[in-house]
Amino acid sequence: AIADAAAATKGGEQILPAPDLMLGMTRSMFAMAQFNEQKQDYIDSLAGLDESSEAYDTEIEACHRRGAERCAKVAEMQRGLYVKAAQFIASLRGGTGDRGIPAAYIEALAVFTDQAPSKSAAEIAEVLAEALDIGDWPAEDFGNEPTALRSMEREPIASASLAQVHRAVLRDGSKVAIKVQYPELRKEMASDFAVFKQMGAQIQQIAQGYDLMWLVEDFEKYLSRELDFRLEAQSGLEFLAYAAQLGLDSTCTIAKPVLELTTPRVLVTAWIDGEHLDVVAANDIEEARRLQSVALTAFLTMLLEVGSLHADPHCGNLLRAKDGRLVLLDWGLVTRIPPTLRHRLLTYISHVLAQDYEAVPADLVALGFIAKSKHVVAMGEAEVARA
Repeated sequence: AIADAAAATKGGEQILPAPDLMLGMTRSMFAMAQFNEQKQDYIDSLAGLDESSEAYDTEIEACHRRGAERCAKVAEMQRGLYVKAAQFIASLRGGTGDRGIPAAYIEALAVFTDQAPSKSAAEIAEVLAEALDIGDWPAEDFGNEPTALRSMEREPIASASLAQVHRAVLRDGSKVAIKVQYPELRKEMASDFAVFKQMGAQIQQIAQGYDLMWLVEDFEKYLSRELDFRLEAQSGLEFLAYAAQLGLDSTCTIAKPVLELTTPRVLVTAWIDGEHLDVVAANDIEEARRLQSVALTAFLTMLLEVGSLHADPHCGNLLRAKDGRLVLLDWGLVTRIPPTLRHRLLTYISHVLAQDYEAVPADLVALGFIAKSKHVVAMGEAEVARA
């Protein structure tokens, strides 16, 4: 089944259904209305205030909080791509910090990494039935019926942008996690992308050729792959094989998929007890630092040696297992790094480590980070490399 999924994707299998432009427009107009409302809030609230004053600091912080609440409202109501955007913003808490995104936004949107609004058991039952014989569940328990499941919790233990996860027990007693895609997700995403493409085409005309279409199309391509859970299972198993070959399996692992029960919209994996990294950090900072080191090694190995990179490493997808290993969850979003790019990255890193800053600008040009016409390259705020 996994090989069939990969072959179908290469052959251009249509994952997203036909879009509903009215649905997409309605969703985008709601989001735009919230954006405009918040923009006006900033303008009205800060009018006439000195940016260096205490009153300005107090008022802008209040604006940030109101804006964060509006963003959370949009993500909660629209789900799908909007939750993806919320997750991205929340993941910046370890990056730019308040310099890029105010803390109020990051704090308000962090919940969407693994506790986004979920669907009822009755709403996801139809999707679940594609993969498993669930009888009359959730109206009735499984009992002694000849199904693959012995039991399944009706309330999800996690929910994110594309799916929610339920804890279950197979007939043989094995504990598993069942990831079920939201029933209406594909239709909503197809409709959203159709509207984004229309907007991109209009921007291209108005802005004299400024092109955002590549970004929308690239985003659609990778998210469409993420909607086929068979590919997610395949990516996780590929990493597990590489981890064993490279000696990483003693420090990190995955929740191994149950292939015979996995379909495009339902993923069944082994259940792993553990704690998310943000919880570990709150209780044991030294252990959190050890796990950060393990994660850094794993991701650098994927990036520079394996060439297949887990591209969604927020706290909701990083778990500390009871045996101390780092568990990498959710292999839906994976990017391939070609050998040429890996070589260029290694060259750049070696020059930085050797403090050969004169060579760094040429590395950044080769990586496509700056244009050849640029004469000065700023590295961070210190501008340690110049051309």
